[in-house]
This record gives sequence, C-alpha cells and structure tokens, in this order.
Amino acid sequence: MRWKIIAVILVTFTIIFFYFFLLGSQDFDTTDTKQKEVLFHSQGDELSATLFMPKKGILKSTPVAIFIHGDGPQNRTSNSGYLPLIHHLLNQGIAVMTWDKKGIDNSKGNWLKQSISDRAIEAKDAFNYLVEHEGVSPDYIGYLGFSQGGWVIPKAAILTRPAFSVIIGGAVNWMDQSAYYTHKRLEAEGYPEELIDIKVDSIHKADNKLFCDFNDSLIQQSEIEKDRFLFIARNFKADASKDLENMQGPLLALWGEDDLNVPAEINAQLYKEHTSNRKDNMSVIKIYPKSTHGLLKSSLFNYQLESQWPQWKEWLFIFHGRKAYTKDALFDISYFILQQNKKI
Repeated sequence: MRWKIIAVILVTFTIIFFYFFLLGSQDFDTTDTKQKEVLFHSQGDELSATLFMPKKGILKSTPVAIFIHGDGPQNRTSNSGYLPLIHHLLNQGIAVMTWDKKGIDNSKGNWLKQSISDRAIEAKDAFNYLVEHEGVSPDYIGYLGFSQGGWVIPKAAILTRPAFSVIIGGAVNWMDQSAYYTHKRLEAEGYPEELIDIKVDSIHKADNKLFCDFNDSLIQQSEIEKDRFLFIARNFKADASKDLENMQGPLLALWGEDDLNVPAEINAQLYKEHTSNRKDNMSVIKIYPKSTHGLLKSSLFNYQLESQWPQWKEWLFIFHGRKAYTKDALFDISYFILQQNKKI
C-alpha cells in the first residue's frame, strides 16, 4: 500500500512538472507566431532579420521595437533567449524587429569589425528600412537594447528620433564597467577581498596600455583572437555621457540590483545626471531588487556569461518562460512603449 501511495505521488508530481514545463516552453515556440523574414543593408553588408508581428499584423498605430544586441556573436533571438520577451511584447500589441549580427547565421560581414558608431548606423538603417519598405510611421518605431546596446542606442537616437528607447543593463563608461566585471569575476573565483582591488587596478592599467599601443606581436602575445582584440581596441574608450545628454525621444533605463556585469546604482545615478537636462524628452530610470543583468530573477539565474549556465538552469529557464523575469519588469517595458503611442 505504501509503495502505491509513493507511486501515485511521483506520477502526480511528474504530470504537474510537465504541465508547467510545457506551459513555460510555449514562450519559446514560434510556430504560430506571425513573422516575416526580411533583408536590409548596412554599410555594404546584407543583414538577415525577422519582423515579429502581433496577431493583427502591423497596423497604423502598432509600435515596433528594434532589438539592439549586447556583446558577443548573437543571432536574432539570442539563441532563443529573447523569445519570452518577444512573446510578451507581441501579446501587448508591440511588434519586434531583430537580426543576426554581421557574420552570424544568415547575415553577411563581421560584427567584430564594427565600432559602436557602426552599430548605431546599423540601427538607423533598420529604422529606415521599416519606414521605407514596411510602411511603418517613424512616430511608432523605437529601440530596445541590452548591455553593450546601452552604448549603441544613445548614438542611434541622435541619428534618428525614436518613439522610445529602452536600455537594459547599460553602462556609461566601458573601462569602468570592465573593472567592475573583473572585480565580480575575481570574487567568484575566491580571491581575497584585500587583493581584488590591487589586481583589478593592475589589469586596468595593463589593458589601457595594451589596447592603446599595440602591434601584431603584442596581439599574438595577448592570446586574444585578433579580431576580438581589435574590436576591444576600437571600442574600449566608449563613454555614453555626451550621447545620453543629446539623444532624442523618451528613455526607459532599467537595471537589476544584483547585476554581476554592470554596477547598477552607479550607472543609474549617471543616467539621471546625463539625461536630466534633455528638453521635452522624458527619462524613467529604475533598479529592480533581486534581479540580474538581464532582469531575470537573481535567485535562480545570476551569472556573468551565458556559457556559465549549467544545463539544468537552461531547462529551468524554459520551465519558467517569461516568469523567469523579475516581477513587473516585462510589464514596465511594454507599458512604457505603449504610453508613448498614446501621446501621438
């Protein structure tokens, strides 16, 4: 009798688990999602993109969020990681345009040969594609970006006037962000606290010298792949201060309190300082408690790199779907975008 009870409990648990797993996995299924494969050109390269649309398609007043990737060889859905967010936006009547980075999957070129300014021009070209080829009014097009996208979007919002800009986990200064990232990495590796600041300062000075004055021999000695080395050298002095002051359109800037990649409090304060005098352009700045760099629940998903996720955490992310995001984050994003539409 005892074993029958245990068996019933196990079967019941298994059924419940798979029910919720399938429920979460629906956020990763695009089978019934209205979408269109499109091509656009930027700086001589052809980029392959997807235009995800709400069920009713893109109407006259449908907002379109242009996704701006963070660092790394990202494809259009960031290996499906964007899909819960995309599904949420579609459910709220917001379309999404996102593409494979240059040289990734179906896009031509090499993303490692881009500067931050190049990426901003690419965003502008996507914006113009929507206007010229999809008939979308520029009054309804905006940017939504992650991490490194925080340097790209302010520049893109000077080249265009977006209906909205949403920046998640953005840093103002590249080198300051790098120092924080290194500090957190050394903490995780078990370095004594009293040695971490010394080590970070040493790395900071060495990097500053290396990426300012280098040759092929030094690149080889660095053991960094050459294209990656040159990408860093091209961009490591990035600072968004002036671009934040001059960017056009309303801004929503969001961070997770437990961010292991970007110091949330410091950068939120810098954003406030650099956006406070923008005329007729609203800025909303918010930090979420118990949240990660990508606004996921930090108790479950707090890692510096996607490659650090154990397999079971990837399954857990699928299990949760959009519920993996911290409370209110997705709603705040879609509400902000839709509110800008109402002002038109």
